[in-house]
Amino acid sequence: MESPEHAAGFWGRVLVAVSACVLTVSIVGSAAFLWFRIQERRELRTRVQGFIASLENRTDAELADRAAQLRGKPKVAEYVLPEIRRALRASRSEDQLCAVIRLCEAFVDRREIETALFELRGDRREVVAGAAVDALAKVQPAERAAELLGQVLAGAASGETVPAGVDSACAGLFRLGAAGRAEIEKRLESMTVDRRLWLVKYVNEVGGPYRESWLTLLGADTDAGVREAVARARVMPEPILSVRVPAPQGVGDDNQAHLASEARRPGDAGD
Repeated sequence: MESPEHAAGFWGRVLVAVSACVLTVSIVGSAAFLWFRIQERRELRTRVQGFIASLENRTDAELADRAAQLRGKPKVAEYVLPEIRRALRASRSEDQLCAVIRLCEAFVDRREIETALFELRGDRREVVAGAAVDALAKVQPAERAAELLGQVLAGAASGETVPAGVDSACAGLFRLGAAGRAEIEKRLESMTVDRRLWLVKYVNEVGGPYRESWLTLLGADTDAGVREAVARARVMPEPILSVRVPAPQGVGDDNQAHLASEARRPGDAGD
């Protein structure tokens, strides 16, 4: 008859062997699952990169539709947004970058997107800089958007913000109403006279519910030329100013800024 010790040893060895098999299967299964997940993520990233690359061929309506789809699929957006941020930092195509910025307008409430857009205020491709600052004007609440646009204006003197970014910041503050007026009031003294004259022209031409409030603010300017321009604007609502395009803060007259698109008129760029 087999001794109890011998039987216990046999079943112990069986248990060890079974445990080893189970552990091996578990390790192999985990490795296979991990490999599958890695491949799945690679394929997803490839598809997302293809999506980003195709944006420059989309219309504004199509971009808005894509943005709406992403907002409705938060899990998908989590994969797409890192690629969007990467494109904002590294894209060499101006058209693609502007399209990505347009898509970003749906996600400006996310701080990482806000930061990426803010960093583009100094992009030497002025169309890109202007588009990025335009997107920042859509940040909510309006007070936060005004604060960001004020910081954009603050970078003009040092060259951190290109002229098109300044144009878009001024236009964005005007659209923000009371929050924008409060911010521009803090920034007026640091602006050149040419820029303040441009503001009078812009406000007068765009008009709207905030026109009078801004003209009142600009009418108290320390420069007599700006005050006179405001007085003339109130008498004649149509564009009547003949001012040079405002030069960037701290830069000579030879380096002229671009007007915001809303204020461009034939012949305005000349003296």
